[in-house]
Amino acid sequence: MNGIEFPYLGAKWTIGSFALAHTSVASLAIGVAFVVTVAQIIAYRSRIYRYDQFAKRCQFFHVCIYNVGVVLAIGLIFSLSGLYPQFWSQLFTHFFWPFIVEEFLFFLLATTLTFHYFFWDRMWGHKKLHITLGALLTPMFLLQFYIINGIGSFMLTPGFGESEASLFRGILGWDARAFYNPSFLMLTFHRALANVSYAGFFLAGWCGVQLYLTHDRARKEHYEDCGRLCFYIGFTAFLSLPVIGYFYAHVLMKHASEAFWNLMLGQGDIMVGGVDTWWLKQLLVALMLGSSLGYFRYTLRDPAPFTLPGIMVISVAVFYLMFYVAMGMVMTWRFFWWMLAAVAGGAALSWHMLSYGRGTARAVYLFLGLLAFMTVVLGGYAREASRPRFVQRFSHYDSVYKPTERQPVLMLPITPEELETVLAPPPPMGPAALIQSECARCHTLDRVRHYPKQDWERVVAQMIVYGARLTTEQAQSVTAHLSAGEPY
Repeated sequence: MNGIEFPYLGAKWTIGSFALAHTSVASLAIGVAFVVTVAQIIAYRSRIYRYDQFAKRCQFFHVCIYNVGVVLAIGLIFSLSGLYPQFWSQLFTHFFWPFIVEEFLFFLLATTLTFHYFFWDRMWGHKKLHITLGALLTPMFLLQFYIINGIGSFMLTPGFGESEASLFRGILGWDARAFYNPSFLMLTFHRALANVSYAGFFLAGWCGVQLYLTHDRARKEHYEDCGRLCFYIGFTAFLSLPVIGYFYAHVLMKHASEAFWNLMLGQGDIMVGGVDTWWLKQLLVALMLGSSLGYFRYTLRDPAPFTLPGIMVISVAVFYLMFYVAMGMVMTWRFFWWMLAAVAGGAALSWHMLSYGRGTARAVYLFLGLLAFMTVVLGGYAREASRPRFVQRFSHYDSVYKPTERQPVLMLPITPEELETVLAPPPPMGPAALIQSECARCHTLDRVRHYPKQDWERVVAQMIVYGARLTTEQAQSVTAHLSAGEPY
């Protein structure tokens, strides 16, 4: 039977279009929730009403984009399950409960967010309570983000499960070891702060558009102040990204070497129409850094209710320089010089736009908002395009994924002969086979050869604590086999 094929675009670009559209919209969720809360707190403490008005408009925008993101996510799931049923079957089997919790959070957040906006004026007399409820949206979004990152990072660094047909651990339908895979922590940190930065710069860009459209002096001052607030939120998160990115790259180099070198050398799907999307994304990031530093330096002496210590900005800018030096050593020095030129060009362009606009930052805000949007889209594409295909890493990918422990409850076609095999008790395994099956679940067999023979009783007991599934008799058999130095 032939698979489903999407007309004109094809399966690959259909999934990519849905995924990038969803990423560009949904990535604003965490950041906008944070910006709204910060603006509300500043309005409450300073008694400047315009910040509360700005927060309300941002929340309305947030309601709209979040619900659009939910629709795009549903389209992505339908496309994956129809166009790549083997891949979706495998992913859904491993992460059934995370997906269920994720969908529950989707609808819970959409409802809570909508009520928070529509009760904005009605709860004016209970502003502290309203701010608190709005502030709770950020950790709720982070929890949702936390769950989806476990699944997303698994696709890049499957970790313990790369050579296994079944990754069952703990709760049926939730593979804990695959969820907490090597790149999970770094991806969560990087995406969370990148989304705050994206939202800050994006909303600053929206303020820049309003500055172009309005001619009222009071409204211009309003959007200048709100744009500056958004810029500082975005810029603060932006400054943390090279530190996290350095450790993220280190994890990829160790646990996803093929993806790492695809990024560094511009191989495979990273190249689109002869353009290296990873290089282009880094070039835009360097432009953002230069433009932000130029704006920060230009407005450093202006009175404002919020600012950043200059020494902190300079220190992180130096770290960016070191980051690009390290990247240049791995890639090419041409990359380093291009990044340095982009930073210098961005700073000069920002200074020119501020001077030409006679102090108004509308062009800078709009420029940074556009760059932030483009870097999120390019970064999302490069991350997914860098990893090798699952069909290359999982030998059982060519048939619908049917792990034995879930087969009795899966609604998949199965022959009577297959059902007999599934329900039959497993054949007894000797110590050599147990070592090959159990020890290789978490590490290579080379590691087994490094332990002294006299330590095996302690080591095997420790491995059982770590998750090796051995009965008492099997543990004794394996210990005796390894202590005797028998081959495996």
